[in-house]
Amino acid sequence: MPLSSCSLDSLSLLLVSGPQGADLLHAQLSQDFQHWKSEDARLAALLNPQGRMLADFIAVKIGPEQIALLLDASIAAAALQRLRMFVLRLKCTLSDASVQWARYGLLAESAEAYPPDLVPPNQPWSVRQIDGGALLLRLPQADASVRCLLLAEVGEPTQAALHARLAALPPLSPSDWALANIRAGLPHLVAATQQMFVPQMLNFELIGGVSFKKGCYPGQEVVARSQYRGTLKRRTYLVSSSSAMQPAQEVVHSADPGQPCGVVVNAAADATGTWWALAELKIALTEQPGLHLGSIDGPALQVSALPYTLTVPQ
Repeated sequence: MPLSSCSLDSLSLLLVSGPQGADLLHAQLSQDFQHWKSEDARLAALLNPQGRMLADFIAVKIGPEQIALLLDASIAAAALQRLRMFVLRLKCTLSDASVQWARYGLLAESAEAYPPDLVPPNQPWSVRQIDGGALLLRLPQADASVRCLLLAEVGEPTQAALHARLAALPPLSPSDWALANIRAGLPHLVAATQQMFVPQMLNFELIGGVSFKKGCYPGQEVVARSQYRGTLKRRTYLVSSSSAMQPAQEVVHSADPGQPCGVVVNAAADATGTWWALAELKIALTEQPGLHLGSIDGPALQVSALPYTLTVPQ
């Protein structure tokens, strides 16, 4: 598989600028932003007071006192508006910088398939600055291939040649990119699924999106209770079907057909036409067959293994 690329227009980039930008994020999101190395990306969630997720972010330091927050474009405006509510007297500003920063997805069968100036970092969630100031973030992958997210300034003369090179690579379809996220067990919110999930329902603490050592933030008490009091009854699983799936579709089980047992989080089709999804489901019903999409008469769903181990907080 040669190196291929796609433009990630489905992602927006919010820019947090100023000496107290990290303080704002530390106080409002589920992640620790006070003990953060510049060569690491961070996952984080924005919650309402009831602990339900309003947005999920990939956070990257892109410069001195500048942090980029990557999230689904369908929820970017609402997340930006909410974060601005808490700036108050903090010395920072927030803006949507999606026009100023291009987002690319890169995929190849190995790190050796990348050109020398785009050699990926060794570990997932690590960030490397490349010539001209662009940033290369390696993402987790379910197989041996190597997947990266590249951020490059639009209109920056030193990055013009990079944009041209990326545009000339073999195209990677947005569906294939979404499928790679799904198979890697990396869920993300869209407008249709906002406020549906406590972070642990999306396995968010298992993939590094929650710090249990930092101070308080909105929704923190609910997250802590789910973690330490054994109240979690739902997790996110990898499922497949011969029929199309979409976010927010309900899932039912033949053992309890009168009410939904879960919901589709993200979905995409593979090259054979099989649909794959991350679905939030009742843990107790995942070990027996009988899952269906939409209704008891809907298409059957099969549960497959994720690339990380699911645990239930005790």
